Amino acid sequence: MIDHFAHGYTTLLVAFVVSMTGSALGLLLAKHARRHDRPGPRIRWLVMAAFAIGGTGIWVMHFVAMLGFTVRDAELRYDPGTTALSALIAVAVVACGLFVIGLGRYSRLKLAAAGLLTGLGVAAMHYTGMAAVSSDVELEFGLGYVVASVVIAIGAATTALWLSWRLERASSMWLAAAVMAVAVNLMHYTGMLGVSAGAAATDDPHGAAAADLVFPMATVTAIVLLVLVFTVVMVPTDEEIKADEHLASLQARTADRAAGARPAQS
Repeated sequence: MIDHFAHGYTTLLVAFVVSMTGSALGLLLAKHARRHDRPGPRIRWLVMAAFAIGGTGIWVMHFVAMLGFTVRDAELRYDPGTTALSALIAVAVVACGLFVIGLGRYSRLKLAAAGLLTGLGVAAMHYTGMAAVSSDVELEFGLGYVVASVVIAIGAATTALWLSWRLERASSMWLAAAVMAVAVNLMHYTGMLGVSAGAAATDDPHGAAAADLVFPMATVTAIVLLVLVFTVVMVPTDEEIKADEHLASLQARTADRAAGARPAQS
């Protein structure tokens, strides 16, 4: 029997908070990208946003939610290589989507293309992560749930990309991050509702137990988040930039007046 909340609803709550945090950080990083006209600085900020949204907001959420997934009277293992590949897919597809919408002029056609590409990539991440699961029973996926999860993934990705390029106020970004977290969790659990346990597997389970992956995953996630948060905190806000520009303007005017008032030397 499939159990999606083996540890109660704790994993659902933690997955939502993690997804919301990563999404909010990614939206802030994308906002910094919009400040720059040159492609180079924009790409750097968008790559960091991809790590926040794709890595934390999507993949870490998936992994946390999977901690609550069990099949009663069956053993579950995770292949570390395939699990790591699913994380790379999440970051890469979000980066591609951000590049499509963030480089050059914004248009609805680019948003639709980026949303489709990123949504399919997010779904690929999810099912790559599921392919990493090794069990002594065959796990089967209902086609209807798979299709529904892909559609939700495309909708969630399109919403995320639109929000990342349109929002300005920090308060609005937190609300948007909550919406994104709901969409990402909805996509995950829709796909997981279609999972059923079939016949006994022909091969023995291989890989690591989920608990064995928690520490390395949490360590890497914490390091990435600390770097991204430090980067965001160290960047001046729009208000600070305007204040500095105003102060520099006042200083320049004062210097010009002092130079004009100075008597000419013979």
